Amino acid sequence: MRWHDPVVIAQTVCFAVFLWLGLYLLVRVERRTPLILAGLAALFSQSAFFASSVVTFNLRDIPTLIMVERSFWWTAVVPVAAWFHFSEQITRQLAGTEGQQSPQSRMSLAVIVYLVGAIIVVVGSTTNLFIDYSQPVSSSGQRFAYLDRGDAYPLQIGYLGLVGLGASFNLMRALRQLRASSAEGDRALAQQLTLLVAGALTFLIGGLYIASRYLWNPAVTVLPGYICLLIGLALLGYGIAHFGLLLEGQAVQRDFVYSLTGIALVNLLYIGLLSLTEPLSAYSLLVLAGLVTLTHTTFDSGRRWLDTFFFNRAEQQARAEAREYATALGTLPVAAPAVLQPAAIPEEPSDGVEEASPGPNVQPNEVGDEKAFKNLVRKAISSLKSPPQLAKSPLLTLELVDRRLAQSRLIDNRLNRAAALREILVEHIDTLRPSSDETIKVGEAWRFYNVLHYPYVRELSRKAALAEARRLSEERRRMGQRQPSDLEQVLGWLADVDEDTFYKWQRKASDTIAVMLWEENRKLQQPS
Repeated sequence: MRWHDPVVIAQTVCFAVFLWLGLYLLVRVERRTPLILAGLAALFSQSAFFASSVVTFNLRDIPTLIMVERSFWWTAVVPVAAWFHFSEQITRQLAGTEGQQSPQSRMSLAVIVYLVGAIIVVVGSTTNLFIDYSQPVSSSGQRFAYLDRGDAYPLQIGYLGLVGLGASFNLMRALRQLRASSAEGDRALAQQLTLLVAGALTFLIGGLYIASRYLWNPAVTVLPGYICLLIGLALLGYGIAHFGLLLEGQAVQRDFVYSLTGIALVNLLYIGLLSLTEPLSAYSLLVLAGLVTLTHTTFDSGRRWLDTFFFNRAEQQARAEAREYATALGTLPVAAPAVLQPAAIPEEPSDGVEEASPGPNVQPNEVGDEKAFKNLVRKAISSLKSPPQLAKSPLLTLELVDRRLAQSRLIDNRLNRAAALREILVEHIDTLRPSSDETIKVGEAWRFYNVLHYPYVRELSRKAALAEARRLSEERRRMGQRQPSDLEQVLGWLADVDEDTFYKWQRKASDTIAVMLWEENRKLQQPS
């Protein structure tokens, strides 16, 4: 069968779209949370369903048709089960801070859905209860062949309907909770959940149409069902990707549309050029769309692997940061949803020595915790000399940054937010500078200012400070000067400070700045 059959086109488009959605989410999200994993399982398994549909719709060889139907029967079950799990994870996260239900009770329902689905998969693949593999049906003229339904097939329809409705119910319950909140982050999540609910209902209509047509006339075209699936799953896929990235603190509308447009144009270019040279079969169209989508979506990952053969470690890191920076600039940082922010704020910071390198990756929904906020400030200060790292800081959503953008009349984008955040941090580092007129810029009064200003604002590490101090000393001797300059004294002092003491001072200095930022931001958030 030729590729221009409407059903084949719909199936192939669905396959390519959901393969891309899964890959997009996979390469964009940093944390593989259960919610994200459930979303990935739903997207990739649904993509496999459409790929197998292209194959079975065009097969004429009965033994091969039976083998493919048995092998891919799971794709008719796993997507809706994973989708239900995804909806459960959403309600679990949104309700977890309010203690509406225990995590065990919510998770047990998802486990039941998976267990029932696993039974349907095993029975449907090995017996004739759901699909009758023993009596394939061929139409007149051998235009197409299909396998008839089994006696237990209505149970499959009931499973799809109940699980789909359950997922929709979970989403609507979460949507009601988010709509009751006035927080900006909650409103953004509510918009995505609205898309998810609409997509779930459209998906349910399409899925039930395709499944139930076996009950009345399998020869009837499946095109209306695939169109509903395409619309519904497009909303679902976009909602899954955007919802997951909103939890990471990223609004991806522009990057999402940009990336999808690029993939669509490349696919159309390749398919169009090849179709001009020779007629494409349905299988060629499927393979071509899959390869183009896979290679162009994971292009940066492939470059990262290729970089290991041609560049040293420092160059690899710089190139990787540059690619991440370019990707980050396509998104906007968003405030964390209020329902996901911790309610309690500890009064006393924890003790311990912090290393000079950035700390662990603290997620945006932890900004509501003072200890986590101090970690974010410490990481942002250490990223002052690295714009790609600073551009990914959750601190970009602070009210202080919003106020600075408004005062400077700058366009609200990640690049300008990173510049505003850098100005704020540098200004607060300058507040640590003693106001006395001492000529010697070292000692107790200067230690907090020096350990942050020179490594991160002047970009002179302890090792670089020692080398620069020696250079200044040699230059002073050549010029016949006895008194070292202020800079030489400070750099020599930095190089002589014990390493553990140096990092301890850095921690205390950054925590001092964090307290100031915390209070200033809290005052801005209070209604006037």
